[in-house]
Amino acid sequence: MTPPNVVSVGAFDRFNYGDLLFPLVLESRWAALSDSTLSHYALWGARGQGWGTARSGSARDLRRSFADQLPTGCVVAGGEVLSATWYDLTRHSIPSGFDLAVAALHRSVPRRRLSRICRTLAGGMWDLPLVPDVTTSRQVPVVYNAVGATSVDTMSDDDRVRVLDSLRAGKYLSVRDNASVEILRSHGVDADLVPDSAAVIDRLFPATPKRPRTLVFQCSRHWLRGHEDEVVSQLRALSERYEITLLAIGLAGGHSDLTALRRLFRQLSKTTNRVRLVTPGNVREVAAEIASADCYVGTSLHGSITAMAYGTAVVGLDRIPKLSEYLATWAPDSALRDVPASSIVASVDTTELYDSRELAEVGARLSRVSAAATDRMLGTLLEVG
Repeated sequence: MTPPNVVSVGAFDRFNYGDLLFPLVLESRWAALSDSTLSHYALWGARGQGWGTARSGSARDLRRSFADQLPTGCVVAGGEVLSATWYDLTRHSIPSGFDLAVAALHRSVPRRRLSRICRTLAGGMWDLPLVPDVTTSRQVPVVYNAVGATSVDTMSDDDRVRVLDSLRAGKYLSVRDNASVEILRSHGVDADLVPDSAAVIDRLFPATPKRPRTLVFQCSRHWLRGHEDEVVSQLRALSERYEITLLAIGLAGGHSDLTALRRLFRQLSKTTNRVRLVTPGNVREVAAEIASADCYVGTSLHGSITAMAYGTAVVGLDRIPKLSEYLATWAPDSALRDVPASSIVASVDTTELYDSRELAEVGARLSRVSAAATDRMLGTLLEVG
C-alpha cells in the first residue's frame, strides 16, 4: 500500500505566532496517526527551526510537488486563510519597518493588480494562495482545519464565489467560532465547530511555573493608534501591583506589535522599573511568557488561546472581531472580551476573582476537544488514502 503523501498550506514563513504554531500541532497529531511525512508549504518557504516551528517549502515548490506527483491529501492549516490574497501574504512577509512604504504602494496601485504581480513572482498555483481551487479539490482531498470564516461577507464578489465553491468541493471543513458557522450556513455551506487547533499548545510546551503578580500585555500599532495615552495611564496604574511584560507576538509586516510596544515602553519606563519589553526569538518563548503570567491582556487571538491553555486569565481587547467571536464561543464565562483601553485596570481587577482551578479546567477541556477534532480531520485523509 502506498504511504500517504499529505501536504499542508499556511503562512508558515513569517513571525506571526499563531501561524507558526499550526505546523507544530499538525505534525504532533499526525505522528500519532501515521508514520509517513507531512510536508508544509508557505509563500516563500522557511527553514523554521530558528522560530521553533517546522520547515516549509515555497508556493513554487508546492506547484512542482503537484506536477511531480499528486499528494494524497491537502490540509489548509487554519487561521484567517480564506480571505488572504497573494498581496496580503507578500506584504506580511516584508519586515514591519517597511509598513509605511507598503501602505503608500497599495494606495496608488489597485490591490487586485498587486496580487496578480505577487502571485506571478511567487509562482503560485491558485487564485487565492491558501484556498485550493475547485479543480485541485476534485483531484486531491482537501480538508480545512479550524479556519476563521468571519471575513467571507467582506470579500469581493468574485473571491467569495471562489472560496465558497472551494469549500463545497472540499472533503472536510471545520471552523473555530459560532459566527463562522452562521456565516457559512447563510451561504449553504455546513461546517463542524471546533476549537482552534493551537489549543493543544500545553501538550507541545510544558507549562512553566506561575510568577505571582505578573501580567503580559500585547497590542498592535493599529489598535494602539489614538489610545496611547489611555493605555499608558492604565498600565502605569497596574505596574503598582504587577510586574508587566510587554510581549511582541506578531512580528510580521502589517502586525507591528513591536512598534506599538516600544512606544509604550518608552513612556512607562520614565516612571517605573516594573515594565519590561520582550522581543521573542521563537514560539516557545512566547508560550512561556504567557504561561507563567497571572493575566494576559491583548489583541492577539493566539495569545488568548495560549493563555487559556495554561490557565492564565484573559482580557481580550476591543475592535478585534475574530478574538471576540472566539472568546464568546469557547470561554464566555472565563475570559473578558471587547475591553476598551479605558477599562483595562477594571478588567484585570475582575480576573483576580476567577478561580485558578476553573481556568485550568477550561484550558484542559479545550485541549482535549481540539486534539480530537484535529485527529478527526487528519483521519479523514487517511481513510481516503
